[in-house]
Amino acid sequence: MRKVVTCIALLIPLMVSAQSLSLQQLWERLERSAGQQQRELEIQMRQAELELARQERLPMVYGDANLQRNLIIPTTPVPAIAFDPDAAEGAIIPLKFSTKWSAKVGLQAEWQIFDPKQRLDEKERELHQQKAIMEKDSHAQNWRRDATLAYASVVLATHQYERALQDSVLYAEILALVKSRFEAGRESSMSYIESQQEMERKRIQLHEAWSVLLDADLELRKYMDTTEVVSLSTDMPEIHEMAQNIRTESYAIKSLELDREIAQLQLKRIHRERLPTVSLNGYLGEQYYSNEFRLDRGEEWFGNSFVNLALRIPISAYFTGKSSVQQARLNTQLFDLQIAEEQKLENISNSQQTIKITAAKQKLQSLEYIEKLAKEHAQAQRQAYEAGRLLLNDYNRSILLYHQASRDVWQAQYDLTALLME
Repeated sequence: MRKVVTCIALLIPLMVSAQSLSLQQLWERLERSAGQQQRELEIQMRQAELELARQERLPMVYGDANLQRNLIIPTTPVPAIAFDPDAAEGAIIPLKFSTKWSAKVGLQAEWQIFDPKQRLDEKERELHQQKAIMEKDSHAQNWRRDATLAYASVVLATHQYERALQDSVLYAEILALVKSRFEAGRESSMSYIESQQEMERKRIQLHEAWSVLLDADLELRKYMDTTEVVSLSTDMPEIHEMAQNIRTESYAIKSLELDREIAQLQLKRIHRERLPTVSLNGYLGEQYYSNEFRLDRGEEWFGNSFVNLALRIPISAYFTGKSSVQQARLNTQLFDLQIAEEQKLENISNSQQTIKITAAKQKLQSLEYIEKLAKEHAQAQRQAYEAGRLLLNDYNRSILLYHQASRDVWQAQYDLTALLME
């Protein structure tokens, strides 16, 4: 809070060596904002997901090893005649088909040769990445708009405080003049009392203006640390010029278009789920069987390898996918309608925006002229009062009208800034 007062240096020429902040410098802080950094991380996450999807095309190779101790040897009944030709018909004997110890070591490879959904998965992740980029651009535009309005608020609040400070100083001189006239018997006690009351109003206005400046500075701190900032170097006319040259976009339609593409991909995915998939699997390794735990015995290790080509046909998808197809089609049609409606509203909004900006500029120009006349009138009324040709109430009323004209100008300047940044 102790540094907020330094913003007042905008109108104090003695502080030319102080550190100033321009609106362009504020905009350059965009990439340092937490929101923008979060969205950059989101883009990187989407990129990582896309790379992962592309890597799924490559064969997956992994090592396979296990060691097993059979506490009870597995046994199965087999026809006795298979081992003894003289065995009685129908006789069976128990056959142990394992040993106490077994082990397995090898390399397993899996390769999805054909998956009809794979390309669609990659495309969908690309669209999600594009959406993350678009959301970052949208956040940047909103951040720049809000930061500009906060900057303009500090500029206008500084003008307001400076005006209140000047009024307090000037009216102190009027109060001293009224007092001297009252003591000389040339001013009524009522006028003296009214001048003291007006002086207190000036002090109230000064405190209120200071409070507004503090609040505006805190709002600006949402976008950068103003601790070392001593002055703001961009005034309202330049702010309007910069805001008018910034291209603003509506990202609502772009977002809907990406959502529609994603919905179309999901529809294609449902259709492709009915197509077969082909995969290639291979294994190269050895197996160990022994009743003794002697893994170093080479004669008890036996080769084990295979290669198989698997074809998977999703038969049930032909019967269960109709509802999913209908839902996906309706979802796509919904996005089409939303895009058409949004385009219509955006065209109308752009026309309304042009009309509002033109009207706001004309209004500001007229209000500035009114302020100029009010200032000249207040100065003339002050001279008349000091010369004894005017009542104090009339002079106070001229000051009030000048203040109201200034407030109207400040509000119009802020409103025009907001319109230019929409």
